[in-house]
Amino acid sequence: MAYSCRIFDSIEQVDLPAWQRVCAESGASIFMDHRFIAGVETSMKPACRFWYVIVDDDAGRAVACAGLAAMTVDLTDFSDPRLARFVKALPLLSRFRNLKVLFCSLPGSPGQKSLAIADLGNRAKILSALDGALHELANETGMDSIMYKEFGEEDLQSMNSLLDNGYRRIPIPPMHVFKHSFADFSQYCAALNTRYRQQVNRSVRKLKDSGILALVLSDPNEILKMYTPEAHAMYCHMVEKSDVKLETFPIEYFQQLAIRLNGQADLISLCRDGRLVAFGWGLHDGATYHLMYAGLNQALKREFDLYFNLFYTGFDRAFRRGATRINTGQTATGFKSRMGCESAPLYLFAKGRGPLMAPFFHYAASWLVIDKPSNPPSHVFKRARGSSADCLRT
Repeated sequence: MAYSCRIFDSIEQVDLPAWQRVCAESGASIFMDHRFIAGVETSMKPACRFWYVIVDDDAGRAVACAGLAAMTVDLTDFSDPRLARFVKALPLLSRFRNLKVLFCSLPGSPGQKSLAIADLGNRAKILSALDGALHELANETGMDSIMYKEFGEEDLQSMNSLLDNGYRRIPIPPMHVFKHSFADFSQYCAALNTRYRQQVNRSVRKLKDSGILALVLSDPNEILKMYTPEAHAMYCHMVEKSDVKLETFPIEYFQQLAIRLNGQADLISLCRDGRLVAFGWGLHDGATYHLMYAGLNQALKREFDLYFNLFYTGFDRAFRRGATRINTGQTATGFKSRMGCESAPLYLFAKGRGPLMAPFFHYAASWLVIDKPSNPPSHVFKRARGSSADCLRT
């Protein structure tokens, strides 16, 4: 069977019925929802250039779709620290620092792929057709590299065919996932063994009589009123501190989330005197809840364990939304392990282009992304007779 690609310059131009059908049949996440994509596109131009690809079979039926983004990235923002120091120290290597990359991935979708394949029986041929389209776009726009990200172990059977076309598979920081369900955070705490429940209670007590209130906002108007430039600056500060950063999103990105994903986007908040002292963004995606970007008041964070208490508020929101899976991000590995999260490995596939970048990506692949080892999940729940977790619903 032959496959062909249709390429669109904007999500507004996409064959939306075909896109939505592929996403539904493949079980794609909310990050492939056209409303989310429209918000990303609106807020991230002109820093990024976007394309959207629909792959059709020879009968004209859409069998796959993908979101693409071209941007210039600083290699030292996410590479192994040893490689980053080497590149920064030698001005002659500046050509390797600021890379023009064509991603099969959309900004703002942490740990999630931007590729949906409905016909898994022919995935290798479909991926070959898609890769041909990416190479054409990379030639037209003078890209240094093509990268497909971010794929879990369940995707490797589909994606490993890229290895035959010169790509390198590179581990990236894993997603930390909580795979149990509870009615609310109180029930979760009741299921914890004494040691971990005491840790939680110690942090929660710090908010008592502090004037700090936990709120979850889902109404767009309330979110836009609360999420001020001052609050956004707290997010930017956290990005600057991170040892892995690919992009910093403008305030418009979060405003678009609230407006376009009305009812599915939450601003998880800790407030004092009507102002945010800590916040995190959450997305409700069926049985999955995504805890995403956060910001903290640095002067208050230790006194009131703001990060921990923000996380607890996010868990409560996810449980009340009926989530059976919570994706908690790719940082704070130790803390999330102590919450009962597992680490789900993630990978990207990268290929350099041209006589300079092709060998660089081939031989330096293991250095391109910082290695962040995962922790095994801690045994946080009480054990009842028969070894099942007391109060635990899986």
